[in-house]
Amino acid sequence: MGRVGRKKRMKAFRKSLGIGFNIAAPKVFDSVKRTDDSPKQNTESDFIFYNRSARTEIEKIRNLIEDCVKNYPRTEQKEIISRLRSGDDVHFRSACFELFIYEVLRRQGFTLTPHPELPNGSPYRPDFLVSDTEGRCFYLEAVLATENNELDRGGEARKGAVLDTLAKSPHDKFMIALDDEGSPKSPPSGKKLKNQIHAWLDSLDPDEVLEKIDSAGLDSIEPLVWAHDEWHLQIRPIPLKPERRGQSSTLIGIGGSGGGWVDAWSPIRDAVKFKGGKYGDLEIPLVVAVNLDSFHLDRIDEMQALFGQEQFVFKPGSDAEPEMRRAPNGAWHGKRGPQYTRVSAAWIFNDLHASSLAVRDSTIYFNPWAALPAPESLKCFPFAEPQNDKMQWNKGLTFREIFELHEGWPENA
Repeated sequence: MGRVGRKKRMKAFRKSLGIGFNIAAPKVFDSVKRTDDSPKQNTESDFIFYNRSARTEIEKIRNLIEDCVKNYPRTEQKEIISRLRSGDDVHFRSACFELFIYEVLRRQGFTLTPHPELPNGSPYRPDFLVSDTEGRCFYLEAVLATENNELDRGGEARKGAVLDTLAKSPHDKFMIALDDEGSPKSPPSGKKLKNQIHAWLDSLDPDEVLEKIDSAGLDSIEPLVWAHDEWHLQIRPIPLKPERRGQSSTLIGIGGSGGGWVDAWSPIRDAVKFKGGKYGDLEIPLVVAVNLDSFHLDRIDEMQALFGQEQFVFKPGSDAEPEMRRAPNGAWHGKRGPQYTRVSAAWIFNDLHASSLAVRDSTIYFNPWAALPAPESLKCFPFAEPQNDKMQWNKGLTFREIFELHEGWPENA
């Protein structure tokens, strides 16, 4: 082999090792000039919107996600970018959740190893093996739970296309309030519905409708009822004030979010139970982080998910006040008492996503019956644990503080 050939082979070898070369982290979002600052459409996925938006606040979100990916283990970057770019909102939000948890723990001094093999021979691998600054280890699973797990995604996409058509078709004197149920099995015509709504609004006097709403409320207005293939809409007019007439940029003032809502606590319970039974016996604690994809979540929901649903028990033939008890249907307490004791703690998040890091809360609940207690180092975050038979909630570092974001982020400070 000649000298030139040896140099080429050595160059290729050094490149494969990353020696003498600056290997840039792969990018999540396209490096293009953006000019579209229009709002997110119903039919757009999160990634597509973030990737095309020229808005300053969306640029901040893109930059934060890119920074998190840079700090993520290089061997895992390709896989997580693939999930982020998939166009599937579930994959996108799940990947963001893992990214943000990784970054927050890393900034607090924890060391994380993705997808560790388990000593018990299980074919499954948790998301992370985590070690704190004292060398105490635990496994961490991050899962996205949703109230709308049973929604027909195709039906939701068909509804979204219609709502986008309506949103782009403003009326001179009215906006509308939508209340909907069900899901269409075939594509409705957004154009026909828009024409029908406009014709109906043209027949109404905005001043008369406004006077009636002021005196008796929006529900007093007789709605326009419309249906298509198991999707049912009730449409009510919202008159524009005289000074705003002819200036509206959208038709929809109040939009229905669709059916499928059940409750906010059972998806959390089911996620904790599923992860708690997945890996078999473990030699170190397991912490399950659950991000509920819902705007409404409170401590009652979190407690019901882990310890059982609240029930009021009445004593027959007695005038005594009903007694509040918990049904044996929580993740950690069932009909036979404590269960899923492999889950040492549940870290519960309320609708944490790429644009809500500065405003969403979380709480780590320590399992009082845990087979292996979760490390005390996790108490740097907001946490709850029972004391004297009562649950005590404690303050800790929020994601906003750890990411050093101002309160209104990503809007301007």
